[in-house]
Amino acid sequence: MSLTSSVCLLLSEWISFLLAAVPPRSRRTFVELLIGCMLNPEGWVTRAIGAIRREAHWTTYYKLIERANVSVADLSIQLLQLTQRVFPNELVNLIIDDTLVPRCAKKGPGISVKHDHSHKANRPTFLNSQGWVTLALVVRVRLGSALTIPIRSWLVEESGQRGKLWVARQLIESVRGNVREARLLIDAWFMRKSLILPLLEQRVRIIGQVRRDTALYLPPEPEPKRRGPKRKYGQRLDAAMLDTLPAQEMNLMLYGKLQLVRLRSAITVARFLKGVPVRAVWCEMRQDDNTWSRPRLILATETELSAQAVVEIYAERWGIEPLFHNLKRWWGVTNLWQQSKGALELWMQIRSTAYALTQLLALKLWESFPLMEIAPWRKGAMITAGLFGQWMRIQFIGLPVRHASPCAHSDNPKSGNFVMPFPTQDQRLQC
Repeated sequence: MSLTSSVCLLLSEWISFLLAAVPPRSRRTFVELLIGCMLNPEGWVTRAIGAIRREAHWTTYYKLIERANVSVADLSIQLLQLTQRVFPNELVNLIIDDTLVPRCAKKGPGISVKHDHSHKANRPTFLNSQGWVTLALVVRVRLGSALTIPIRSWLVEESGQRGKLWVARQLIESVRGNVREARLLIDAWFMRKSLILPLLEQRVRIIGQVRRDTALYLPPEPEPKRRGPKRKYGQRLDAAMLDTLPAQEMNLMLYGKLQLVRLRSAITVARFLKGVPVRAVWCEMRQDDNTWSRPRLILATETELSAQAVVEIYAERWGIEPLFHNLKRWWGVTNLWQQSKGALELWMQIRSTAYALTQLLALKLWESFPLMEIAPWRKGAMITAGLFGQWMRIQFIGLPVRHASPCAHSDNPKSGNFVMPFPTQDQRLQC
């Protein structure tokens, strides 16, 4: 089977699965916009419409987006279930992180002056921007590496009580019933008891980095029976006790390269988690000048994990950083200019879904991808969503998507069964 036939077959199956979250009367318009986003990496709606053969009035697309006729929550759940069907896993690693999208406009949904904690060069400390909190799923691929699939992005309000921690809780609660076992990977900003303690009650496993001066205690020593509550904390771990912990050095594949690390670990009790036992791991990395970096403190609620496993699992959290880069620079998130919060979040979800589908295609069909025809200078490189999207633009741009499906000519035009049109030679020449 050719690569084009395989892509048409998979997209027909996957998009039909996603259409369960779309109202029947909006399905054909939604499919046009979704495939248009896959074929055009820019964020403007007009560019997505221009990537296909437009067969409806432009107000049809305008009304679907501006009226938010599709539920963002339902579409994100369908995308999560689809990803688990393609890459099944009993224990799902989830990532929550936030990013800023700079804006020139002073007014708009979620636009305000926000603190940029990324400390990037040639960028002010405070930015006029929109803040997004994104929930992503880690997918294990060949050679043991991991990629990150965007599930849902939530626009943070510029004022009020619904900040990033509240949004993070809502994102986890929206998908918790659709995964069997979940593990959440978060950075130091989200390691707060108001977020972690409710998640622990829902049996969500947590691995996250915290400040090095976080109050940690050894488990209390056994004590004779006495009146009153039992002790929660033993002796506090200070710098002197940390130096007495046994250290082990090993080479680990972290952040895309082999690194020499030095690990110290202990079972401790976290004060900010109200006495929850955690595995604390202090990780130092060998730098280019042959000195050790400052230790990073990582806490895991799974105390049975080894120090090496905690560091390797937490390293998967870094995958959301290139995800933000790809979405903002190569998939048009910086060009989202909808004027209402509902329309902006829906268009963001459609673009993220298009990126996720392209990434899944690259993971499934990498063996038959014609890399030497698309990018021969990248011989031996991993097939990414960007490379696969470039090939799709050559093969599928300008296709008549709206009336290509058999359901459009059947007795039930609102059916959820979609069939991806196969590009013919005449259509390619016409484009």
